[in-house]
Amino acid sequence: MKLRHAFLVAGIALASVVTSLPAQVVAERVDFSVAQRIKDEEMKRSKLDEMASYLTDVIGARLTNSPGSRKANAWAAETFTSWGLANVKVEPWDSAFARGWEIVSYSGRILEPWSKPLAAYPQAWSGGTLDAKGKPATLACPVMIFDVKDTTDFAKYAGKLKGACILRNAPADRGPEFMQSERRFSLDQLLNGDPGSPSIISTVPGLAPPPPTPRGGRGGFGAARAFNAAVGRFLNAEKPALVLQGSQWSYGMYLNGGHFDGRSARDSVYNPIPHLIVATEQYGTLYRIAQRGLPTRIEVNLQVRFLDDTKVPTNVTAEIRGTDKADEVVMIGAHYDSWHSGTGATDNGAGSVVMMEAMRLLKTLNLPMRRTVRIGLWTGEEQGLLGSEAWLRLHKAELPKISAYLNVDNGTGKLRGIWNQDNTAASPIFEQILAPFRDMGVVVVKNGTTGGTDHLSFVDVGVPGFNYIQDPIEYGTRTHHSNLDTYERLVIEDLKQAAAVVAFTVYSIANRDELMPRPPAAAPARPVP
Repeated sequence: MKLRHAFLVAGIALASVVTSLPAQVVAERVDFSVAQRIKDEEMKRSKLDEMASYLTDVIGARLTNSPGSRKANAWAAETFTSWGLANVKVEPWDSAFARGWEIVSYSGRILEPWSKPLAAYPQAWSGGTLDAKGKPATLACPVMIFDVKDTTDFAKYAGKLKGACILRNAPADRGPEFMQSERRFSLDQLLNGDPGSPSIISTVPGLAPPPPTPRGGRGGFGAARAFNAAVGRFLNAEKPALVLQGSQWSYGMYLNGGHFDGRSARDSVYNPIPHLIVATEQYGTLYRIAQRGLPTRIEVNLQVRFLDDTKVPTNVTAEIRGTDKADEVVMIGAHYDSWHSGTGATDNGAGSVVMMEAMRLLKTLNLPMRRTVRIGLWTGEEQGLLGSEAWLRLHKAELPKISAYLNVDNGTGKLRGIWNQDNTAASPIFEQILAPFRDMGVVVVKNGTTGGTDHLSFVDVGVPGFNYIQDPIEYGTRTHHSNLDTYERLVIEDLKQAAAVVAFTVYSIANRDELMPRPPAAAPARPVP
């Protein structure tokens, strides 16, 4: 068993300061009494549940630059101020992103071959249904299949789509679920396996989302993006009444994202074609009926609101000032934005309130910290880590003095360890710092990288950035980007554990003699979020 595993798992005698280490590893000052104080405060007087409910139930969805996102930012800033945190800022990005967008109302029905409500939800920045004069209206239209595999297929649909409700993709191949979807990592998986991106890997065949498209190259992400852009141009020219897309998940779940026309839908002044995600079970039914050549009709009334008052979103930051090394900073953060069909509970209200609660713990306990501790709640992550990247551009001069950035963005599961992001010099440091939480399930520092969230923005500019490993629970099979992502899916006790772990990690890094080791000079290419 390698050192990074043996230290945390084997029966080592643990004292207030860890000293039983191989000669080549520098002993960290690990204060077990402080760890216990943090655990006691969190388990007995936690505010996490209260914050989680307010964020998800009262504020709700937080699509970047939407009214919900702006309301959430104001609430976080007010909360930080009430705790006495310093330098509380709601800070605009350095560049424009998109007009704001929100749903006003949606209703839909299948009219033919039988009558039934249409189980669907609009994609973000979808246009509303309008009549010929541009007024809000209910649209009734025939359903037809739009089956294109490359641009040569466009010719067979030219001049035939106007006024139709088109089925954009073949139905997902989803059968019954024969395995339990909720899960925790076993000790063997954590120590001897490869959790990969533990938040979104499912053991349920056919139920997890499809693997990410490879980057670049012929047939890679670049080719797929170019093809999708060509499809968007073709559809805008042909003017179908409505674009229907089948959900990639089963059991009535909508896997929501952005409009098929991408940035054009967000940035332009036109009314994009209405674009709905339809529950797999209904979408498959409509598709099979259309394949038979039988008449199929639906009606939809979708009203949305575009907000053009500002195209510049904001991030929220706040600090606890340090003592003798106050000009150096330890950062924690989570993306605060969400998609819109649920209320952004596990993605990523969970990570956001964990980080907020970690700051509350540090402030409430008045723990002495040499370095300044700063929290960042980022917008624009779902569209490509844009908010954290904007913040880093605005604060470029500060980067050499940021010791580390810690991130939580993998659902509601408890923390089980942390990725070293190929920064092997950081491994023995984390192994020692996390030792007091072995009894709470934190057992591994994993060699390798994980992607798709905001720590990559920091790694890309040379700041040590790390993302915790979490139990998947049902993140990759039920809640990730879905309409089921609500407070009911949160495991509050797991999130309390996470807040305590983060708080102690930050406390320990803030009190080290040296900054955390910098990442390798050649950072790996960032995976597509």
